[in-house]
Order: sequence, then C-alpha cells, then structure tokens
Amino acid sequence: MALYSVTIEDREYQVDISGGQVTVNGERVNAKVVSLNRNGLQLLRHGKRVVEVFLSSQDHDTYQVLMFGGRRIVTRISDHAKARTQAGAAEQSSSTLLAPMHGLVVDVPIQAGQQVEHGQTLVVLESMKMQMQLRAPRNGKVDKINVQAGQEVQKGALLVQFEE
Repeated sequence: MALYSVTIEDREYQVDISGGQVTVNGERVNAKVVSLNRNGLQLLRHGKRVVEVFLSSQDHDTYQVLMFGGRRIVTRISDHAKARTQAGAAEQSSSTLLAPMHGLVVDVPIQAGQQVEHGQTLVVLESMKMQMQLRAPRNGKVDKINVQAGQEVQKGALLVQFEE
C-alpha cells in the first residue's frame, strides 16, 4: 500500500495505491503509471487514454510533473512514496545524466569542473513544446558535458558525466 498526498493547483488529493487499484479521495480510479526510464519519463494510463508525463524532483518532497501541452503541476508526495521513487532511481548510475526523451538542448547552465548540488539544473531540454529542467542526481563535480545549447539529442543520450 502506498499513500500519496498530492497537491494540484492548491487542491489536495489523497491517492492510495494498493493491490493494483488506485483510489483518489476514496473513489476508485482506472489509472496506472508505468515508468519508461529511470530519468523521470512515465506513461500515465487513465482508461483508454495514455499520456507521457515527465516527473522531476524539485526538493526533498516536491516534484514537478510536465504533461503534453506544457501543463505544469507541482506535486507533494509522502516520504513513503518518495522512498519508492528513490529506490528505482538508485538503479541508474548517479555518475551520469541521460536524456529522458528525444529533444532540443535549450540551455546548459553549468561548466565542466563545476561543483553541483543534488537537484541543481544541469540541462534544459525541450521536447513536444515543453521545457524540462534535468537536475543533478547527486552532489558532485561535473567531469564532462557532452551537449551544448541548440543541439538535438536522442532518448538515452549521455548529457553530463560526474567524477567518480
């Protein structure tokens, strides 16, 4: 069982996920979220509708969700749910940052050799008319930047490497 406290546009919802069933404020919802990669790209299935969603951490308990059309939703998730998200993210090597999808690099506000903090924006990527801030998976020193503003990248492309 996972209980999420979600805030969307100043409205709070209690989301319970257990046994493959999802309830929102006590009402059953036919929805499922499938992780497409370890960089935050998710597939949200609601009935017959399927939407790609990009989830990025903003601070210790707040996440930004970017959906088709550029709609931005800020979500607060309980510590229990955050631990589940972090467990999946731990499988990815924290010494690299990969492109979660095909897109255009809009900005790279860091330099090789720079010390960065967990959650700091490393690359701004634009895809499907929405910009995503790709953030540092950990504190560390940037070893190499493999992209520059204006460059197109494919899903899974190596964007930034950290020193070990």
